Amino acid sequence: MSTINPGAGRILAGVGGALLIASLFMPWADGPSGATLEGWELLRMSDVFFLLVGLCGLAAALTGGRFGFFRPDLSMNATADIFAVMATILLVWLIAFDFPSAAGRGPGVYVALIGSVAIACGAGEFRVKELFPRL
Repeated sequence: MSTINPGAGRILAGVGGALLIASLFMPWADGPSGATLEGWELLRMSDVFFLLVGLCGLAAALTGGRFGFFRPDLSMNATADIFAVMATILLVWLIAFDFPSAAGRGPGVYVALIGSVAIACGAGEFRVKELFPRL
């Protein structure tokens, strides 16, 4: 049984994963000398994390979240959702506080933010049957 909405949630997680991966190849920063830096060039280690989040979003969309990690209650949906929330927090921090001071923000940063929010919203659409289970 899948915990993700078969229509909108899977499509949203897949599109978000594709957007996040594609954003790494877009310009993220416009330098003062006119040179543009892509996501792979601007980021040191978080670019690998964003690639992993995008791949998790695509995997959650393709499998419907049925694949579990060593425990039946931890599905690909939960993994993609947790990673996407962390990626969203990192991107908001990067945009607001930690962007290089001499560089302007390129469109790739905002596409990555949209992609990570889309993964979090699509993969995190869980169906809770009961708020408090019976004892």
